[in-house]
Amino acid sequence: METDTRVKSKPYYESIAANDKADFYLFIGELDQSAHLQTLFDDCPGSKKEIVTFHLNELSQKTDSITLSVCPSLLSELFSILPVSSVLYISGTEAFLWDVQTLAIDAGLLPEQINLIAPTSLARRVFCTHCYHVMENITHTPVVCEGCGLPLLVRDHFSRCHSAYVGLNINAEDAGDIPAKRGFE
Repeated sequence: METDTRVKSKPYYESIAANDKADFYLFIGELDQSAHLQTLFDDCPGSKKEIVTFHLNELSQKTDSITLSVCPSLLSELFSILPVSSVLYISGTEAFLWDVQTLAIDAGLLPEQINLIAPTSLARRVFCTHCYHVMENITHTPVVCEGCGLPLLVRDHFSRCHSAYVGLNINAEDAGDIPAKRGFE
């Protein structure tokens, strides 16, 4: 019997296929994701489907110390008018995926209606467990916290509450004992 050694809280993304039983298909992606979504869009039957893309610079908005990659009010309004049997496909960076999913669930969509396509980047949103600062687009560990200045080890533990990976002080006993930088896998 094979043991699953994956971190339970880390998101793992399955391959996504078109759902042919929905009444409406909504594809949401960051601006550079139109081509990535087009294949799935073409595989969905019928004409009741739409691709919506967001340009981060124009629609970024700050709430509760987390920068949402999309305009929350625009998406909430969009989700509120979807037919009950809609399916949502989201493509972009991992932070974008989780921000949009949170808004969709808050608007009443069920997790079964939401499909997260594997992130387009390995960059992470990191939540410092010491000062609660959230950092965007972190590509390596360790990293120095922009809030408190502590050297943080970025763990594979993912906080769904913050849509971020957890950053912990590397070595409180010996601040000079810092491991070499490494990228994420």
